[in-house]
Amino acid sequence: MLIEYFKQYMQVTCNITDKSVDHYVTGINSINTLLEKYNFPIIDIFAVSSCSDLDAIKIFLKTNPEFLNKDSIGHHMYSVAFNHFYRFACTDSDFFRRGINRMDITVAKPEIITDTAAQWKRNQIVIAHSIEGANYCCEHNVSHSTFIARSSGKAYMEGHHLIPLKYQTKFNCGIDVYANVVCLCPVCHRLMHFGRDSERRYVAEMLFDKRSARLSKSGIDIPKKEFIELVIA
Repeated sequence: MLIEYFKQYMQVTCNITDKSVDHYVTGINSINTLLEKYNFPIIDIFAVSSCSDLDAIKIFLKTNPEFLNKDSIGHHMYSVAFNHFYRFACTDSDFFRRGINRMDITVAKPEIITDTAAQWKRNQIVIAHSIEGANYCCEHNVSHSTFIARSSGKAYMEGHHLIPLKYQTKFNCGIDVYANVVCLCPVCHRLMHFGRDSERRYVAEMLFDKRSARLSKSGIDIPKKEFIELVIA
């Protein structure tokens, strides 16, 4: 999924051609090959789920002689590609605050993780971007206040999937997407999981009205009635 979002991000922010975007993707895939060669714990940059993963990769690349030589010969195309991805995933908060809706595209289904129970893979980077996109305000009610988070220095908020990921099999596209993640204060988040159905329905209807166009643009074209049934089932 992140590869699809990275391509969209590059096109939107840099206004470059598909060919140029593919050039950056090729550069990152070359780094992936190097990570696998050296048995690095993370072998696919496009599958990372947090910025800490990327920080570890960055340290590795800065100290790996083969990468440094390859990057020098390639006129730094590989480090530039990685830096673009790092900016997309971890540092361009302003972009996501100004217009996260520009990232609403249809993405492929994620892989399913099988442990003692089956669960769909989710990405914390998408959740972090969604919270930034809401400017750290509760999307149910912007007046809801909370404490300041130590990690961000901003109001503590949580990302919530409107359509739970357990219903991924009902859709032909991925639902762990920006359009399906809302920023909620901790109380509203708990309400959506543990509150009375009448209150959950009220919030769900309000959020659907706000998000229906974005959901449709992301391939999640669902009637309001069916949406509410999934949310409060």
